[in-house]
Order: sequence, then C-alpha cells, then structure tokens
Amino acid sequence: MPSLTSVPPQMGMTREVFGCPWFRVHEEAWDDFSELDRQPFYRIESSNGVLVLAMTKKEEIILVRQFRQALRRNTIEFPAGSIEDGESPEEAAARELLEETRYRAGTLRLLGSGHIMMNRYSARDFLFMAQDCEVLSQTPEVADQDVLLVSPPEFKALVTSGDFEHIPALSLFSLVEWQFGSRLVV
Repeated sequence: MPSLTSVPPQMGMTREVFGCPWFRVHEEAWDDFSELDRQPFYRIESSNGVLVLAMTKKEEIILVRQFRQALRRNTIEFPAGSIEDGESPEEAAARELLEETRYRAGTLRLLGSGHIMMNRYSARDFLFMAQDCEVLSQTPEVADQDVLLVSPPEFKALVTSGDFEHIPALSLFSLVEWQFGSRLVV
C-alpha cells in the first residue's frame, strides 16, 4: 500500500486576502516548492460540509433542483450544506435534509469523509446515506427549490445524460456498494 509519509515542503508567509460569511482566501508562500516556482498559492477555507444520499421507503432517490449563482443556472443535486458551529456532522446532515427537502431520515449512516478539491479547498465533507425518509408536511417549503423523487434507473439516466452534474455525490454509490455490498443503481 502506498505511504503518505513523505516530507512536505515548508510553508513561509501566510495571510488572509479576502473573507466573507461563506469562505476566506489565504495567500501563502511555500519554500522550495518547485510546482509553484515561487509564486503565491491561494487556499480557500470554509466550513466543513455534509452530502446526503437520501432514499424514501419506496427506494426513490431524493434530489434538490435549485439555482446556483456560480453556474448561473439550475442544478440537480443531493441535499448538502455546511456544518454550523457546535453542530456534529450527523446533526448537520439531518438538518440539511430536512431544510432542503422536508424529509426526515429513518436511519442516517456516515459512509466516510474526505476532500472534494484537495488542490484548493481545506474543507472536509462528510458523506451520509439516509434511508426510509418520510416527508414532514408541516415543514415549510424552501423558496426557489424543488424536490425531485426519482427511481434508481431515472437517476442513472440523469447522470448519463449530463443533467446531474454533482460529480462528488456519485462517490456515495461506491461507498454504499463497498460498505453494504448492495448496488443501488445498475
């Protein structure tokens, strides 16, 4: 198995060059890091987050369609969001699922965690599977968001057609298969 124990380069100066409620940008200088050729490196810090593969009791996959300003269009994605101060990843996953979809998980399992863009972002994302989800009718709907319920074959069609572009979310299917021995989408 490959080792992660090589000696990392030494970091020199670091300073915050931009900050807003959602993220901060740090400029860093790294000594003797040939890839940068003595140019500054910019690292983005934000809160850790959660990503939820949610399924109803009928084994429908729960998706969210919403407008994303960065892309200037609607997207279809899994429920996801930031972990708030003092909140555990599990609490954040349950909250985001309820806030974005009005569904509550019957069971919520942590599948793993990792980094989505290791070259630029420091945030860690926690990946969950929510099963036996039930809609709570008394929960208010979220403006400018639609909840979509799709079968596994319909989800596969969304992915293969390019309509589902939330690429990090697809790793959840491998984690489910490897941890539980069951394939959700064939």
